Amino acid sequence: MALNDGLTVISEKNEEDQRNHSEHLDPMIAEILRENDLALADIDRFAVAIGPGSYTGLRIGITTIKMFGSILNKEVVGISTLAALAKGAKNDGLIITALDARNDNYFAGGYFKQGEKLTEVIPDGHYHLDRLIEVIKTYIDEQKLEVITVVGTGVQDKAEVFADLPVTVSFGSQSENEIHAGFIGKLAMNEVPVDPDVLLPRYLRRTQAEVDWHKRTGKPFGQDSDYVEEV
Repeated sequence: MALNDGLTVISEKNEEDQRNHSEHLDPMIAEILRENDLALADIDRFAVAIGPGSYTGLRIGITTIKMFGSILNKEVVGISTLAALAKGAKNDGLIITALDARNDNYFAGGYFKQGEKLTEVIPDGHYHLDRLIEVIKTYIDEQKLEVITVVGTGVQDKAEVFADLPVTVSFGSQSENEIHAGFIGKLAMNEVPVDPDVLLPRYLRRTQAEVDWHKRTGKPFGQDSDYVEEV
């Protein structure tokens, strides 16, 4: 949770216990507003990470922001979790962002960073490690890069795999490997606001509930709202 004034982070509070996200979010929002003598209506734009990430955590955060935007008639922006990770990298150049999705699978993407400018060059996706290395190597060869930075979770455990790439690979520090709300706010400055009603999570892979729904109904996968049924 963070409060930004343009590209300046005024206040940031990070939650360590992800299991109780719903219990901590509202008190953290209230605390930041109180410490800065603000009301919720004073905020001009609300930004939220839309994924990939914890299914429950994403839904809680997105639902909260949708509610704020709708009730207060404020601008709402959704930001890629992987882009926020890349924004926090201290190095410029190619930043590979990856979140451990277990069994050598990662939610990952590639961003080229030049100061405050961030450009997606490898699409956010759900990659097996072997495929991710192939995609990174192709981009390195095309761009003739010599150095890359890798940030996220579960990547340093695979340092020997990344060492096979034909470049110098540096890994992020503990702080760089964490998602900071302040960077989500910074990225939101240059994003086009969306209608709160169309703001949805980007899981990048099917939830178990969607898979079960598809097996039960035989219907093709559709939009997020298609899986809500009347009972």
